[in-house]
Amino acid sequence: MKPVMRATDLITALETERERRGLDHRAFSTLLGIHESYWHRLRTGERAFNLNTLTLVMQNLPGITPEVTAFIVGQGDNDGRREGGGA
Repeated sequence: MKPVMRATDLITALETERERRGLDHRAFSTLLGIHESYWHRLRTGERAFNLNTLTLVMQNLPGITPEVTAFIVGQGDNDGRREGGGA
């Protein structure tokens, strides 16, 4: 059985992709199709991923689809929030 992907794992995968592309946070959030402040809140755990955001990630970064799918499957374990994140 594969380990569950948590929000921290998904953020790590997204940050790795951002760095691989050489993008700053503003440019990466634009690529994702979300506002920079929302991307910041996702990264810091202030906001949880929702279905719309996960759909945008898969549409705009198809290479991340396996990570997003693993996150969706394991989402019940941490309510989609980063460990140690806000309410």
